[in-house]
Amino acid sequence: MFTFEQLKTFLMENNEIECRQQIDGQNINDQQLPYETVAVPKMPKNQFFKEGNIFINKHHRYAEMPAHTHEFVEFNYMLSGSCVQYVNDKKIHLKEGELLLLDKEIVQRIDPLEEEDLLINILLKGESITTDIVINMVKSRGLVNEFLLNASQEKGKHDEFIHFHCGDNLEVQGLLHKMILEYYNKQDYYMRALNLRLSLLLIELTRDLEEYVTQRENQELLEILRYIDLHFRKLTLKNLAKHFGYNANYLSNKLKKETGSSFQELVNSLRYKTMIELMRETNKTFEEISYELGFETLASLYKLVGKYTELTPKELKDSLLKK
Repeated sequence: MFTFEQLKTFLMENNEIECRQQIDGQNINDQQLPYETVAVPKMPKNQFFKEGNIFINKHHRYAEMPAHTHEFVEFNYMLSGSCVQYVNDKKIHLKEGELLLLDKEIVQRIDPLEEEDLLINILLKGESITTDIVINMVKSRGLVNEFLLNASQEKGKHDEFIHFHCGDNLEVQGLLHKMILEYYNKQDYYMRALNLRLSLLLIELTRDLEEYVTQRENQELLEILRYIDLHFRKLTLKNLAKHFGYNANYLSNKLKKETGSSFQELVNSLRYKTMIELMRETNKTFEEISYELGFETLASLYKLVGKYTELTPKELKDSLLKK
């Protein structure tokens, strides 16, 4: 019976394949994938699921893992150190504590791992996902659930992946450690326990991912609003959308949903506030103020004032100077 620290020490020791790969850095093709005849072979599932629907092992260090796909869904968990992977040709730097969830048709390649790097593979048998795993989860429309439900279908595309930045999530780390320990200790009913722990892990990952996405969206929204604040005088929705890589209609709906105001309402508000400051603090004429706000005609200034007050620009300025 391992404790987790004992298991980690055991996993750090070189196995037979790692000893051979450490000598010359050449990959030992222990799965006998047909690289001679197929550029990107598919890793078969028949060797992994003899004990149940979940298989766990460590990735062999010291040599590159050439490009391949899978007949199963896979988690890559960076237990220690870090690694560089290429997932559908996208470079992924997987840091300690982070997790990759890969669908079956993902093309994956992994750079050589060093001595202090431990990458743990958690393989899920595809046809068992809906029955043994998802059924234990809360009903949710989260990305993790949708990913697994799609992965369980025979038809359709299976080339998606999710990168979980969960290194600081103690709940996720604890569940992963318990799963790995459960697998290697192999006590009675360990496969049932693995499935239950995996269900809990997926729930926590869904929560973690939703929080991460929300934080990213909030940060991006702040960046968008700052950009509007800096460039509102000559900014169009089309140019704003192009700057942030969005479709104009999508960005318009996003701004309305997140701020309660349309793009034009946000711009008008900034123009009106700036106009008030200029009226109060400068001696600029209405024509000069109009030009500084980005308007081409004085009529546009009058139209802006009319959106916020029944006063004329002159009446508004007089009332401001009296305060």
